[in-house]
Order: sequence, then structure tokens, then C-alpha cells
Amino acid sequence: MRRKGNVIWKYTIGMAVIMILLYTCVLTGCSQKLTPKKVMTSVSKNMVGITSFSNTVELDIELEDVLYTTAVTLDITLENTLEPQAGHALGNAHVKMRGAELDSVLEIYQVIEEGQHVTYSSLDGNWTREVEEQAESSGMTLDSSLFAKMEESMDEFRIAEQTVEVGGKECYQMYGEVMGKDLLGLIGSPMLHAYGLVTLPDESAILESMIPITFEVYVEEMRPARIIMDLTDVMNGLYEEVDKSTNVNNFMIELAFTGYDEVPEIRVPQEIAGRNW
Repeated sequence: MRRKGNVIWKYTIGMAVIMILLYTCVLTGCSQKLTPKKVMTSVSKNMVGITSFSNTVELDIELEDVLYTTAVTLDITLENTLEPQAGHALGNAHVKMRGAELDSVLEIYQVIEEGQHVTYSSLDGNWTREVEEQAESSGMTLDSSLFAKMEESMDEFRIAEQTVEVGGKECYQMYGEVMGKDLLGLIGSPMLHAYGLVTLPDESAILESMIPITFEVYVEEMRPARIIMDLTDVMNGLYEEVDKSTNVNNFMIELAFTGYDEVPEIRVPQEIAGRNW
């Protein structure tokens, strides 16, 4: 009887342990494996309805020709509002070309005036104004549907076992490739051209290219934290088609999302907008 009682007792304890483990698993969500696609689905949902966002942008570009090397580094802060649609960029540019080095202050406003997309650009205080009926992708206003489109690429992504920190916050880290047209819709053509400091031979060829990226997402907010884009190989292929003498040693863009729904209304200062353009 004692042997039978021990068996029953061990069975009861075993079942209790299993029930506790199952209950804990339900509470912690371990019954569902976290995948890049699930993360991106949550990101897409959480980006709907945002009113503004802030970014930092770092560009590191090096082009090598037979006679000289051109290096461009940019460190920029971006602020954007979605309603009204507007953007402001301010930062520093360092350019090394043909033995000379130049440090400049870059500032850009993008706003809508009388139904037209207007861009005010300044390099060291020298302002210009451009008007377009329909603006190209600028990277300074965000189409949240782009993240939904990027979901289609998530099947080929991998998610790191360990989380990382971005701005002191815990983040999931994912690796993979996305279509150039989706990436360009996010960062914009001006950023790809280093805001006028780099001339590309054929931007359209990038649209159908696959771009390697590292995509990091805030664990708590489930919104984008940082996107690191390596366009070195794609740009090398682009230059090889039209200019055999140019090698792209580095073409990296890092876009960090530092805040959401915190940007006040963006207005072009009157001393700039009020000029006799």
C-alpha cells in the first residue's frame, strides 16, 4: 500500500508541476515563438495614428576613384509631423575631397504652402527654396503603411537571440534584406544622396535591388528603434555599370527613432520664408 501511495503522490506532484508550467507559459506568451513577421505585424499596428516622430541620422560614405577619395559623413537630427505634413533637419556635414576637408552646417525645412510641397535648404546659412507640385519621397514625412509592406520580406529575416539597447531601451534585433523601393520610401531620395553631397549615376536601379538591413524594435513600445542600412555592395554594382573607375568602399546609413508624438508644429522662420524668393 505504501508503494502504491508513493506512486500516486509522485503522480500528483508531477501533474501539479506541469499545470504550473503551462499556466506560467500562458502568462508569459512562451506558447508562441517570437518571429520577425510577428514583430513587424505589431510594429505596423502601433505606427498607425502617430502624429509625429523624431530621428537621428548618421551617414558614412566613401567613394574611391583612380586619383582621389571622396568621404562624406553626416550627423543630423530630424523632426517630423504628419498633420500638418512637415519636417525639419539640422546637423553637421564633413566632406573630404581631393585633399581638401570641409565642415558645414546643414538645415532643411519641408512644408506645404498653398497646396505645394516647398523645401527650404541651407548650407552654412545660404538658403535656397524649391517648389514641387508633388514631392518625391523625402524621408522627412513617414508613410506608416511602408512597415506593412515590409512584412512581406520578414519571412527571410532572422531575429537575434539576445536583445540590444538603443538609447537605453531594450530592443529586438532582426537581420535581413528589403526591396530598395520600400527602403527608399522610408528614408527618401535626399537622404540617399546625402542631401545633395553625393551624386548617384542611376537611382532607379536601386528600387529593384535587395538591401541588407539591421532592424531594431523597442520591446516595450513595439515601434521602430533603429534601422542600419548597408548599401555598399548595391552602390558598387551601380557604379560598375556606368563608371568602372569608382569603387564604393563604404555606404552606410543609420536611422534611429528617438521619440514619437512629441514634436510641436514645425514652422519655417519668417526671416527665411518671408524673403523675396
